[in-house]
Amino acid sequence: MSSKTADAAIQAAGIPQGYQPLSRPSNFNTLCGPYFEKVENGVHIGLGLRIEGKHLNQRDITHGGMLMALADNAMGDILARAYDYKFGVVTVSMNSDFLKPAAIGDWVEARPVVHRKGKTLAFAECPLYVNDTLIFRANGVFAVVERRG
Repeated sequence: MSSKTADAAIQAAGIPQGYQPLSRPSNFNTLCGPYFEKVENGVHIGLGLRIEGKHLNQRDITHGGMLMALADNAMGDILARAYDYKFGVVTVSMNSDFLKPAAIGDWVEARPVVHRKGKTLAFAECPLYVNDTLIFRANGVFAVVERRG
């Protein structure tokens, strides 16, 4: 499939322009996703997710754990890039605020920010938006660890 054909398929699925399927899927991310990433000039801009039925709780809104997983992934991605992939990061703690619900069909966009990179700890925040409306925010502390493999 050509790049133009892939881009057309992504846009036809309602994925905003500039987003591509996550290039580093894991078993957990595959289960939770599909996630889409936005990278411009080699810089991680954000992570996004189109809410599907599998992401909903019993009240037919996105499960809070799903929003936390998206934010945790986005913060981990931006921190890994901030360390030029020379180190990995592992979540130590994460605080979150649920401000508004996300419904089926919503495009949820994570816009992570690095606050501080240390030798052993790193700090980041990640607001989540639906149509530029803030629905969730998280702050995380991450241990800086040796990369595996």
